Parts: sequence; C-alpha cells; structure tokens
Amino acid sequence: MSLAFGVLLLALAVMLGGIAALFRHRSEGAMSALRTFALVGAASIALLHLLPEALGEIGWPALLAAVAGFLAPALLERLVVGEAGAHRTPTTALAMGYAAVLAHQFGEGAAVASLSRVGQLTLPVVLALAAHTVPLAMVVAIQVLEVRVGTGGKRAMSAALAGIALATVVGAFATRLVDLERLEAVEPWLLSAVAGLLLHALSHEAVASGPATTVSRAGEAVGGLLGLALATIGIDEEEWVQQIPFQLQIVALVVVAGLILLRSYGPRRAAEHPH
Repeated sequence: MSLAFGVLLLALAVMLGGIAALFRHRSEGAMSALRTFALVGAASIALLHLLPEALGEIGWPALLAAVAGFLAPALLERLVVGEAGAHRTPTTALAMGYAAVLAHQFGEGAAVASLSRVGQLTLPVVLALAAHTVPLAMVVAIQVLEVRVGTGGKRAMSAALAGIALATVVGAFATRLVDLERLEAVEPWLLSAVAGLLLHALSHEAVASGPATTVSRAGEAVGGLLGLALATIGIDEEEWVQQIPFQLQIVALVVVAGLILLRSYGPRRAAEHPH
C-alpha cells in the first residue's frame, strides 16, 4: 500500500469527523459503530499481526516498545493539558486539547510513513488508525463549534480540522529525515510501538459508555464484528497462526465475538461529563 493513499485515508478520516460533528444528533448509531470498529480493529491488528511478528524477530523485549507506544499518548496528553486542564476556561481547554490532538496525529503520520518505508503498511492497519482518528476529529470539531457559536463556527471548525490533517502529513514526511537502513534495523521495535499505539484505545473504550439505546447497542455490535473481520484478513498466512489447530482457531473467534456482543449489550459505565 502506498504512503500517499494511507495519508489520504487519514486526512479523509479527519474530514469525516467534522461531518459527524455537524450531524452528531442524527448519527448515534453510526458513531457507536465507528468507535467499536476502531477499538476492536486496532486491538486485533496489534495483537494478531504486529506484535507477534515483532516478538518473532526480537523476542520478549518487543513488549517494552509496545508498552512505550501504549503509554505515550496518555503521557503526551498529561504534559500538554495537565491535571487541571479540565477545569480551565473552554477556550483554554480547547487550545490545549487541540495541541495534544495535533501531536497525536503527527505521531500517527510518522508511524504510517515508517511502516510504509519498511514494507509493512497494510490497508487494515491504516483503516484501524483512521477509524480511531474520526472520533478525535469529531471531539475537536464539537468543541470549536461550542466555543465559536455563530456564523464563524463552521469556518473555525474547518480551519482546526485542516490543521489536524496537516499535522498528519507533516508527521509522515518528517520520517524522510531518517535513513532507510536505520529504519529497517529498528523495524521490530517500530512494529511493537505501533501495536502499543493501537492498543491505547483500550484504555478509553474497553467498557462501553454513554446512552444504552437500541440503536447504539446494535451499532456497537455491528462495528465490533466488522473490526474483527478486518483484523482476520490474511491472518491465516501468519506463521504462528498455522501452528494452532483449526478447531481452536474457530473457538477463539467465537469467544472474541462473544466478548464484543457482551460489551455491546452488557453493563455500561457512566459517561464522563465535561466540567
């Protein structure tokens, strides 16, 4: 898969987040499906594709890079926003939150470009990242619309989303400053770090939250099953999967599908309300 197409998909995800913000009161089921698709797809690709390959090349130290990738977004948010960020004025909170999203997208662009240069960029990986980008862009767009109430709100939202897309592009091209041979040398560590980056979504969405309507629950179930289907594309070619009996593979898929349905139709945690 080409880098240009991958970056284009991430940019389109930002645009989709803006559209979802404008029609957020009509897109409950779609957003529920998208969030769960992103969660399941990202976690499955990380655990079934990227991390096993890295473990096969460098062994257990790959887990250290995965942990670093998992913790990096949360540490970045804490550094940019701080513990008191939620109690600041809406404009200040928006500015700091926006800076964190820009840094996040810069990192995703760099990850996509790095995978492309070592021949590991695939459509499922990009789709998982893009699906995770849509809610982020949507949150930024909603905050801008709430701060800039009036006729200038949509223009401000468009400018903010353009900045997010630009940060992704800049992150992708920044990797050209790194020598290809050096990238290939750290490829297993890179795969592990990207796996951790994909897994960090679990810290936010492992347990469903928000309104438990019939539409949202159905959307989450469908999105989760589609995310699982995406992650299983080409998995039969993985060497470690071929060592598992076929019957056990089927059982594992059924268990994971059951967990997805349990998340969608089981107990929910209370949604967090902004201060």
